[in-house]
Amino acid sequence: MVTSDLSARINDVLRYVGITRNMNAYIILSQALTLIAEDEDRLRAVEKEVYTPIADKKMYEPKAVQSTIRRADAY
Repeated sequence: MVTSDLSARINDVLRYVGITRNMNAYIILSQALTLIAEDEDRLRAVEKEVYTPIADKKMYEPKAVQSTIRRADAY
């Protein structure tokens, strides 16, 4: 899948569930969905394969990434 196509599809999914680009959780959710789309096996080790790489990029703790994703619907 082409990166721009993947990005557009992720944006459509997030917008469908009410997460817009101006929300804090959008970037983290977008990155998480991108990582999972690249390799679905990452779902077997979500903290190691999804939360940690995003946390490293953002200089957060993996638990902060997890918390942001869990609270995304509360924004």
